[in-house]
Amino acid sequence: MDVKKVGMPSAVGKQTIHNPLKRHIDLTEKNISTSYTAEELVELLSRLPAFAPKPVCKFIINDRTLFGKLEQKKESSLFIRHKFGKKVVQYHMEQLQSVDILKY
Repeated sequence: MDVKKVGMPSAVGKQTIHNPLKRHIDLTEKNISTSYTAEELVELLSRLPAFAPKPVCKFIINDRTLFGKLEQKKESSLFIRHKFGKKVVQYHMEQLQSVDILKY
């Protein structure tokens, strides 16, 4: 069986296909984080599948700004892995003031 590639631009080790009919939907982090409350956003982040990369977020808890990834949510507790940290720290959901997604 002979396969012939016609009309496909390629670079070194990389092929790109341009499809003018495909529509691109721009979902910025600002639109996602401002349309949900902090509790709803934490619930959505906790439902991400295990194989999905966890986004880096900015959490404001008790007037302190924390950067990290939400690892887990259990009942009224949040488990956050801080940026550059190896251990997970537990916080209470009542202390959470806001959540912003910085990098996905």
